[in-house]
Amino acid sequence: MSLEKIKKILDNYNVGDVIKHQKMSYGFANRNYKLTTTKGNYLFRINIQQDLSSINYEIRVLNELKKNDFPVAYPIMNKNGKYITEIKKENIVIYDFIVGEIPQLNKQSVKEIAILSAKLNSFQNWRKFKRKNTINIDNCFNLIKKFDNAKYKYPIIFEYFIEQTKFLNNYVRNSTPQGLIHADIFPDNTIFKENKLIALIDFEDVCTDDLIFEVGMTINGFCFVNNRLDTDLLKVFLNNYNKIRSLSKMELELLPIYIQWTAHGMVSWHLQRLIKHINKRQLARTIELMERVKKIRKMTKWELF
Repeated sequence: MSLEKIKKILDNYNVGDVIKHQKMSYGFANRNYKLTTTKGNYLFRINIQQDLSSINYEIRVLNELKKNDFPVAYPIMNKNGKYITEIKKENIVIYDFIVGEIPQLNKQSVKEIAILSAKLNSFQNWRKFKRKNTINIDNCFNLIKKFDNAKYKYPIIFEYFIEQTKFLNNYVRNSTPQGLIHADIFPDNTIFKENKLIALIDFEDVCTDDLIFEVGMTINGFCFVNNRLDTDLLKVFLNNYNKIRSLSKMELELLPIYIQWTAHGMVSWHLQRLIKHINKRQLARTIELMERVKKIRKMTKWELF
């Protein structure tokens, strides 16, 4: 987006005049700019995937977390008392910009994220925000139905996906503790400073689900190095998570499955797009995740823990 368009949008916000804007790396679901204004730094986000109802849900959750001083980047209200600026098909939200860096994967960063994720999963008012996770086993089966008529076909990935979905279906419908989850806790969705976690960002996938889903996803984000599970980091994560929220016996039994399931769920997210559009970066990530799931499935519980 041009600087002129950004300035025009900012006229409706009390964030000062733009001094400079910097395009940040694009995610798969949005485009981000860092804005430096006469009043400070802000994140200017153009949502690509989320619809209005999803963005509004995210904002409601963030504002509730704000009451509890949870370390996140909060949305900025415009002069009309709204958080979303709609321009054609683009939905724009401005957030606080928190200065820091993406962490290195080490015992300290894993300890920090384990504690914060456990605190989020212990959020008491989660029933006010019930929303189904977009990554769910029924959606995986619905995706399989699209394979025959897909514009772009990936026979090896499709074969893997069908078999693994059927395998996981035997386990992921168990009843385990539920609550609020971020659902995408990866290093690039966190901000660290001097090895300390200062913010969790990108709540676009926030929802309510099995809390063990959050645990499995965060392990995928913080305990894999070069696509291999680092069992030392895994132990650090589990030890510190349990200090805040103790995993139940069933959750511990299902954890190897949920490490697979959350990686497989990411494969499903990418495949939804790859069957319609070719994207080499997404395809490479899909293959990487597929290989990860295969390795974890072969490991015994004792090799994991």
